Amino acid sequence: MKEGAFQNSTNVAIQPTFRLVALFEESIEYDRLWCLPFHSLALCAHDNPTDPSWVDLPGTGERMPLLPGHVHFTAAFTPMRIRYTTENRHLCIHFRYELFPSVDVFTGLRGRFRLEDGGGPLASKIRELFADPDPIRRLARAEAVALEATLPFWPDRPPLDMARVTPYAEALRDIRDHLDARTGVGDLAKRMGLPATRFAQTFRALFGKTPKHWLEYALFERAMSLLADPSRTVRDVAYALEFSDEFNFSRFVKRLCGLPPSQLRVGTNGPLLVTK
Repeated sequence: MKEGAFQNSTNVAIQPTFRLVALFEESIEYDRLWCLPFHSLALCAHDNPTDPSWVDLPGTGERMPLLPGHVHFTAAFTPMRIRYTTENRHLCIHFRYELFPSVDVFTGLRGRFRLEDGGGPLASKIRELFADPDPIRRLARAEAVALEATLPFWPDRPPLDMARVTPYAEALRDIRDHLDARTGVGDLAKRMGLPATRFAQTFRALFGKTPKHWLEYALFERAMSLLADPSRTVRDVAYALEFSDEFNFSRFVKRLCGLPPSQLRVGTNGPLLVTK
């Protein structure tokens, strides 16, 4: 964290929390549109330089080749098209830095940024992280690597007025911990003891998003956690989250990230560690 960051904006104690979504190695062929609601740090470990995999950022005309040793940081909600060939192998850390329940410290940051090419200290640390046999130590290493990679993008001021939003923290955590597809804006308003219309207006003014948007994002987070359990089928997760059926659950997931839940689970070696 930058020295002095956040100190002058509020007297409320702020402790951003690193939340690991997934840590995995993957080698798979596809050409897809993505818009993930979490950050991604990826190292290209192997590829064919004569037919490289690549990432397009729609609307920018920018194409980034994915060559061995390249490390990229992609901010949450950045639309991109990824083309992987069968020769591509990549090591990925998917994560968030939570400043407030389901509110990220990098809120508003968009883009895909190349941090290293041809290999370097960061690439070496990612390789060491994935080679570590201890799962708890891998978690600690993942947090350290993610922090090092994102330090240049760390905001000087928090995206929220912490003094004003702090009274919402307990209610939002409680709602998030028991969230399912039936939870609505009225439940949030009731938990805060406010009329629904007034609550929605106040919430949007404080958080820069509607309470419905917050609920969708938080529900997707919970879905990702449940999908990480290989013993659960997509249908199991759909019903655990109180969706009417598997089809509506799949449509919800695809709307938020561009892929149905079945394809989110595809990979060569699967997640090495996923937090819930």
